[in-house]
Amino acid sequence: TGGAFALAAVLTYYGSLPVLWTDPFGRFAELIGVLGSHPLIAHNLFRGEWLYSRDGPPWDYVPVWVGITTPPAVLLLAGAGAVALAWRGLRRPRDILRSGPLRFGLLLAALPIVTNIAIVVLESNVYDDWRHLYFLYAPLVLLAAFGLRALLTFVRGPWLRAGAYALAGAAVAVTVVSMVRIHPYQPNHFTVLTDRATPERPISRYDMGDPHDFIRSALTDIVEGHPSGKLSLRFGNQYRVFPPDDRRRFAITRDFRTGERNFYVHRGLCRAASPSSLLYVGRLYASTLSCVLDPVAYFGRLAREALADPVVRSVYDIRREGRLLTYVREGCPLDDVEGESTRFFLHVTPVDVKAVLPTWLRPDIRRHGFHNISRDLSEGAVRIDGDCVGAVILPDYPIAAVRTGQFSGEGVLWETDIAIGDGAPDYAAARRAALAQEPLARSVYDVWREGRTLTYLRDGCTEAEAETRFFLHVVPADEDDLPPVRREYGFDNLDFTLAARGARIDGNCVAVVPLPDYPIAAIRTGQYDDTGALWTAEFALSEGE
Repeated sequence: TGGAFALAAVLTYYGSLPVLWTDPFGRFAELIGVLGSHPLIAHNLFRGEWLYSRDGPPWDYVPVWVGITTPPAVLLLAGAGAVALAWRGLRRPRDILRSGPLRFGLLLAALPIVTNIAIVVLESNVYDDWRHLYFLYAPLVLLAAFGLRALLTFVRGPWLRAGAYALAGAAVAVTVVSMVRIHPYQPNHFTVLTDRATPERPISRYDMGDPHDFIRSALTDIVEGHPSGKLSLRFGNQYRVFPPDDRRRFAITRDFRTGERNFYVHRGLCRAASPSSLLYVGRLYASTLSCVLDPVAYFGRLAREALADPVVRSVYDIRREGRLLTYVREGCPLDDVEGESTRFFLHVTPVDVKAVLPTWLRPDIRRHGFHNISRDLSEGAVRIDGDCVGAVILPDYPIAAVRTGQFSGEGVLWETDIAIGDGAPDYAAARRAALAQEPLARSVYDVWREGRTLTYLRDGCTEAEAETRFFLHVVPADEDDLPPVRREYGFDNLDFTLAARGARIDGNCVAVVPLPDYPIAAIRTGQYDDTGALWTAEFALSEGE
């Protein structure tokens, strides 16, 4: 009966969750609250767009993910089952009260719909495909069983019925074979209903799933391939599932030495790894899954190249090769990479905030003026034979410049600006065009405005002067035009460095800065350092143009 089923469901639910035992009602209310306020910040690639998980999913997030990852046979039969149950309930409403199987089937059909409505209304923090809702797969399979039963009522003759059963069995067999074939990459399984990633085009329109199964499989191979001795490992907590004797062999460390058994699990750096340094890599989606690197071979090569041809010489020598930045310091203390008292920072200035993906990053960039990827660098840095080495792959959007260095509780220890120059204008031509007109303001830097662009010019500037930071505050004619994160301040913060927006040409400093496309009432600009403002200029724009 329905009452017995409900009682069994409640007892099973509470019996399988010990966290509820101490306070059955209070803990249950707490779990419901967490459904709409889970604090983890994550981002999802969905239909080719990046979503910020804390904003809640769109209404079709769960239906689309279910559709592209569930075997088509299950989807078709579940749809047939839902239609058959609804049709029977509409034709004979009294059967809903009299028929237990019908009530149960309608409950199964309603569960995914009600769950999706709750997630959208509560703006639940869901991410990594629909893994938080895998409990819905059981109702889908049961609905598919209802659908198969309904279809068999229309099939007459033993041979046709046998054929229907054979097709259903074949659909199950295809799924089983597929899961075995792609092990341990089952989280990356997509059906024929969506585009798939390939080694030539690794980034699909949807997230590729967690690599935990792959990492565990790789660590298993490592243990079996090295049956005795210490195994030095960076990242890869999946070793904790191994038996105690195997767990004790792993030493989680950032300090590697030549001649030891060293393993480094990473994701983004796989793209920049040479074949000789790759120990394990995903067979299907090598460019998107985690890989296992030989840290001595990988970082040792990067260190040699950086020391031979750096773009910056400082406490750390830094080399840039495409989107890869490498940091090297010979003879460094281990604390440099362990980050107990010192940490790296890496701030990326995009050419245009509107080009930044994922889109949820844009408000923070508008607030601070840069994209903070310090964590990517700090977490991945290691020490190889006494030398500290760090590597990070810069974002794919157009980048004007990066500012990087180290800091401690006492302040910045060292910092430097590196011009990237994606889509940089012709600064020499901009200087010539500006000098042909009267400047908008005269100061340490003369400032010109041409349409939606400001040009800064200072003749005879030194390299040290060129490193001083500029501030640029744009006051709109209508505060509603500001991004929400800037409205409380009343102006847009477009601060910049010469490395990000300009160049030093024949001893003259030139910067070209794009302005927002909304009507502007006034502009405040100048330069500053740790002592305060070095010079300022302020001017109004007529008619809020």
